Amino acid sequence: MLISRRFHSFKLCMESKGVFMQKRILLIGFFVLVLAGCATSTRYINYTDQRFPPKDPYYTVNIYSQAQPQPVSNPYYVIGKVSIEGFASNGVSPESLTNQARGIARKRGADAIINATTQVFHYYYGDALLRFKGELIIYAPAAAK
Repeated sequence: MLISRRFHSFKLCMESKGVFMQKRILLIGFFVLVLAGCATSTRYINYTDQRFPPKDPYYTVNIYSQAQPQPVSNPYYVIGKVSIEGFASNGVSPESLTNQARGIARKRGADAIINATTQVFHYYYGDALLRFKGELIIYAPAAAK
């Protein structure tokens, strides 16, 4: 009788440890999913206090690199700066950073991004950090004649 009570209490102890381990694994899995959702880091700096209405989701935001000349036919105002970075191991690519920058520009009401650069920093353990930077502009209204 004493042996069966001890075995029963040992069995209950082991079952509670199993439940604890299952909850622990679920909690760790949840944190991994949360961290995986944070593939990129985005920073936006306003250059003006003025707010502009967001663009249509299908509006084409042109991107001009530093080497590309900006169109001189359109005078513009620089309204802010965007910086987005992420690791290649998290599925980040130059195209995904560019698309994300276009989305931010649309939300901020920008017409284009100038002085755009994408930098790649390689790490000794094989991963790479990708960073996109650019300035958001709006075109000045046409002068009345």
